[in-house]
Amino acid sequence: MYQMFPLLAISLIIFAVLSLTGAAGPEWWEITFVELPMVSTDVWNVTWGDVFLLASMGLLFVELLRSTKTGSDSIMNHALSVVVFVVSLLLFIIVKGFGNSVFFLFMSMTFLDFMAGFIVTTVTARRDLSVGGGVSA
Repeated sequence: MYQMFPLLAISLIIFAVLSLTGAAGPEWWEITFVELPMVSTDVWNVTWGDVFLLASMGLLFVELLRSTKTGSDSIMNHALSVVVFVVSLLLFIIVKGFGNSVFFLFMSMTFLDFMAGFIVTTVTARRDLSVGGGVSA
């Protein structure tokens, strides 16, 4: 059950809840999380949007590792990843509060997740078929 659930759906739900409820304030992704002074005397302003993207990239990494497995759970995960991408795309285009760079980058991660999953699964299946000798006629 857990193997087929796309982890980026967690990020999508968090972004949607924070944006639609306004619980963290309007445009929460632009609120400064921390200001870090640099040696160059610059100040690096890390926003909540940056933290969201960093956490989502961590989930994307785990998804890419999971995409190397074959089986029915993996295929269902890829199908659900397509759903996450389509929902993200629709939110980005249609719903107020989702048309920003932070969500666009997240949506791009959902696209990479399902594309990489299908490609890795296809390559792995081909390799398994060629190692096994394929189907004889």
